[in-house]
Amino acid sequence: MLKNLNSDQIDQLQQHLIVPLAVADIIRHDLMLEADMQYSLHMALSEIDPDSALLAIALCAKDLAGKYIQDIPIAAALSKEADNIIEEYGALWLHHYSKNPMPTDVFETVLQTVPEDLEAMGDLLDALASEISVHEETAQSLSNLLSIQARAHMEIADFILAEIEFERAEEKADQKNMNTPFNMELIDSDNIILFPSVTARS
Repeated sequence: MLKNLNSDQIDQLQQHLIVPLAVADIIRHDLMLEADMQYSLHMALSEIDPDSALLAIALCAKDLAGKYIQDIPIAAALSKEADNIIEEYGALWLHHYSKNPMPTDVFETVLQTVPEDLEAMGDLLDALASEISVHEETAQSLSNLLSIQARAHMEIADFILAEIEFERAEEKADQKNMNTPFNMELIDSDNIILFPSVTARS
């Protein structure tokens, strides 16, 4: 159960992230998930940052799990994990969405836990898909779609973190080289090439 976010904040998250609204509508009205709808959902999720995608997937998964929470045990675990993610990231995401863009250092801190949370969501969505009846094609398709996006964004988040670490290591190496004194005694005078001077023409 969500404690730190009220219903208005949840509504704001759904509206800003868009995809959760579409998924909630599909589930509520038991709509068929046509190929063009799947493509649109994939595109909408793929075009946002990993932390935003994690929140969007969690909000979608919460609605999806709610449909089966009385019948499929794994749905309860999925709903709880979704709640934890929404609680952990939701307020900070809303704060920076409505005011200023998230500073680089804050984004890096947030991103540290995003890959493992995306992986957890992917695993639970796969588990739910395996328990849903084959006759419920829409729910299975949604579970698979959200799982695919969770794993894709997990790889993106890992790549971004690796790039940040690489750049930081390069900066440290450059700083170390700049602070190393230049020792003329290390130069082998036998290897110095002397260029003839240019004689001025009269």
